[in-house]
Amino acid sequence: MLENKNILIGISAGISAYKICELVRMYRKAGANVRVVLTPNALNLVTKLTLETLSNNEVYVNNFEIDEYKPEHIALTESDILVIAPATANTIGKIANGICDNLLLSTACAFSKPTLIVPAMNTNMWNNPIVQENIRKLSKLGYHILEPASGYLACGTSGVGRMREVEEIFDKTVEIMTPKLKGKKILITAGGTREKIDPVRYITNASSGKMGLAIADTAHAMGADVTLVSTFKTDKPYLNYVAETALEMEKIVKEQTPFQDCVIMAAAVSDYRVENYSSQKIKRGKCIGPAGETTSLMSSGGGKYIMSADNNEATGLDKNAESASNAGLQAECQQGGKCIGLAGETTSWMGGECINLEGNSITLKLVENPDILKEICAERKGETPIIVGFCAESENLIENAKIKIQHKGCDLLIANDISRKDIGFDSDSNEVYIINRELNIKHIEKDTKQNIAKRILEEIFE
Repeated sequence: MLENKNILIGISAGISAYKICELVRMYRKAGANVRVVLTPNALNLVTKLTLETLSNNEVYVNNFEIDEYKPEHIALTESDILVIAPATANTIGKIANGICDNLLLSTACAFSKPTLIVPAMNTNMWNNPIVQENIRKLSKLGYHILEPASGYLACGTSGVGRMREVEEIFDKTVEIMTPKLKGKKILITAGGTREKIDPVRYITNASSGKMGLAIADTAHAMGADVTLVSTFKTDKPYLNYVAETALEMEKIVKEQTPFQDCVIMAAAVSDYRVENYSSQKIKRGKCIGPAGETTSLMSSGGGKYIMSADNNEATGLDKNAESASNAGLQAECQQGGKCIGLAGETTSWMGGECINLEGNSITLKLVENPDILKEICAERKGETPIIVGFCAESENLIENAKIKIQHKGCDLLIANDISRKDIGFDSDSNEVYIINRELNIKHIEKDTKQNIAKRILEEIFE
């Protein structure tokens, strides 16, 4: 699987450096040619002689060691992949900021082919916001990150920061070197839509978009041509459309679907939206409706209203009367395109409806949003693209998922239980059931969303 591939391993000064000896052996056994470069401090943890014996190549630590006409850091960049393991916080930070104060860092800076970074450090260091920002920065730039596992650490504590096992590093290397989805076009939706009430308020849901984003990142890492349609902007090395509402998402998805090999609808799309969006902020204790309509305030007397229909007062009102049946109401004009009445009154517009605020209550009329998943399934011609839906349920998960896949007409449905606090919305973990048209079920146990994403993609393109 790695026959004749040239792999460059970079070792920084993490206690797990000794494990890389086994990784070198695994690469060699798979047919790869392996070269190793270390930071000077890494020599305190593993010897050059051991690595040279296992790799059958010279091992490099300092500049000016390579007996070639090219500068040493340039000569090393001719490998097919750079695997930095373990990658300390220091090495990660310097790579993220272009610092080249040793041979490994100079090589990493000049390396233009895939780079896999395998962090290993103390839990508090891993959770440090600066380290996390560096990881995000490198990920956005296209570096492959194999995030650390949770377990017992050399410092005597337990937590996230343990370097992934060498078998996992090997498998990730194979995945990067042999992209399974090369040439595939995949559209993924992510995030919870926002259905506007007025310029500052909206109806939404608890979806963070992490699952959809994990699928998009993983698909890209596996070689796919990815299009992400998300409710938020993201800085990624693939195409990203932002769709805040269900109607916006529907338009983009329908435009892009005919050009895709697969569409994965991971977004949480609101089922309903407000029928009468107010272009002005709704005020407390006010009644607001569309401009340009004839307005009548139905009341036995008293009260006041403002009308902005062409600067004209409502017909039949007597400005001078203090009270009367359907008259005597003080009337005046306001520019701005809205007709506003006081709470406690019933206001009607010819050709429009009002959102009535009586006391401390408000009534919003909701209308159904398009069912994007069902519509693209119905409009699909033939068996392509493959269409995958998501099903978030708080009860009767499997039963509801089976009903949904039959109703929607998609090829696969990914079901997860949102009643659990340890998975789902805004969590970094998930546990899902994959259901196909024949109602066969595959259970993927709790794991990181990145690993769940990989399993989902493998199931789709098996």
